[in-house]
Amino acid sequence: MEHIRNVALLGKGWLGSAILEQLVNTGFQVTVLSRTARSVDEASSSIKTVQVDYSSIDSLVAALQGQDAVVSTIGTSGISAQKTVIDASIQAGVRRFIPSDFGALTTRPGAQSLPLNALWIDIQNYLKEKALNGQIEYTLFAVGPFLEFVMSMPFLTDLQTQTAPVYDNGVHTFSSTSVSSVGKAVAGALKNAAATKNRLVSVHDIILTQNKVLNLAKKYSGSHVKWIEDPLDAAAELETILENTKQSDLDLFKTLALLKAALLGGKYEAEFRTLDNDLVGVRLLSDDEFEKIFATAFQPGHMVAQEDLQANVKGIQGEA
Repeated sequence: MEHIRNVALLGKGWLGSAILEQLVNTGFQVTVLSRTARSVDEASSSIKTVQVDYSSIDSLVAALQGQDAVVSTIGTSGISAQKTVIDASIQAGVRRFIPSDFGALTTRPGAQSLPLNALWIDIQNYLKEKALNGQIEYTLFAVGPFLEFVMSMPFLTDLQTQTAPVYDNGVHTFSSTSVSSVGKAVAGALKNAAATKNRLVSVHDIILTQNKVLNLAKKYSGSHVKWIEDPLDAAAELETILENTKQSDLDLFKTLALLKAALLGGKYEAEFRTLDNDLVGVRLLSDDEFEKIFATAFQPGHMVAQEDLQANVKGIQGEA
């Protein structure tokens, strides 16, 4: 099997930038596809930018000529449009497609039916069908919630309001991965193309529990902060939220509430038991290393306020 050398990247938000850095560091020639003409911040001879019309398959096919792989990090609004990009990739002779699918539960057994996963599962199935017909290869990733999201956003703990909803006594384990490590995993998977063909690659930096995060939050917020803990039954919360979603569409805050109840309830194997870290070059963090990172990140100047959450979540994945 020939090596993958040329990689097209769609979307350059927070995640896309981390993946771009690792692709370049690993030696890939990267083309960033964009709706608008713009320069890439990093001055590197291995990066170029191409303007494309995402509504035109001809424009996409032209932009993807000569590319060995496509990595997508586009945001939620563009997930379904990836079908057009997949079709264009096939026409252009692209070998490997990595979809924008780096969610906490999109690849977990039994979680496919959760409404927050519907768009991503549709793309997974579309890719698998094309791969089954020999038209293109794919790699999917299980990474858990981003480590930065766990530490710096009001997801498990909210430093601004000094509150923490605690699901099932905070004991259930889950895998978590930094965006930098996600970038390493993507680059490592493309470097080891034969071993990562048409399958799920599972990585994490560390296994966490809500209690572990909350205890560190208490330690590094200072003794003057009096945390308010709200004990919740994860299964009951999940059932209530799922019932509410039948009455109205999922917005960001309903999605996050659903994600927390599902992730922290122990139902969907949120801790990865089998890992591909060694294959793709992602090193595990020790508890001491994680605590040092947490101590730096969990500071008022680094935290995202509740009212700014939507803008920051959108910034994780970039609009292409």
